Amino acid sequence: MKKIILLILISNTIFRVAAQVNEIKFSELFLLKGTWGMETTKGILYENWVINNDSTMTGKSYRLNNTDTVLLETVGLVKRGSHILYIASAEGQNNQQAVAFKLMKWDNDTFIFENPEHDFPQRVIYELPKHEKLHAWIEGTINGQSRRSDYHYKKII
Repeated sequence: MKKIILLILISNTIFRVAAQVNEIKFSELFLLKGTWGMETTKGILYENWVINNDSTMTGKSYRLNNTDTVLLETVGLVKRGSHILYIASAEGQNNQQAVAFKLMKWDNDTFIFENPEHDFPQRVIYELPKHEKLHAWIEGTINGQSRRSDYHYKKII
């Protein structure tokens, strides 16, 4: 009986610690807040993140074309139960349906979201900002070929 009670206490402690880790890790993503810019051959690519509440952030990726804003992608970072999801909806892709990537691993300040069923990318990775710089990338395979696209942003606002 004592062993069962001890096992229950240990299990409850492990679950509480796991829940705290998820909360702490989600709040670390708040460092994405703001507007980030990156020079490309087509002009400046922007990524903007807003904190909606303690379990949701929304973002958008866009480019300025003269005075017009061209929306490329809308994104949500959400905590659902014990999972953190990166949910993206790219203009003109996936029949305008959102695609979810689940946080599978975080190491130091790198967050790896995966969806092995998606055509491309299968992984979306963010390194938390350091010195007003943000590095993000997407990777996966297309027709058996490994692909990766890097995004090196600088903080604007």
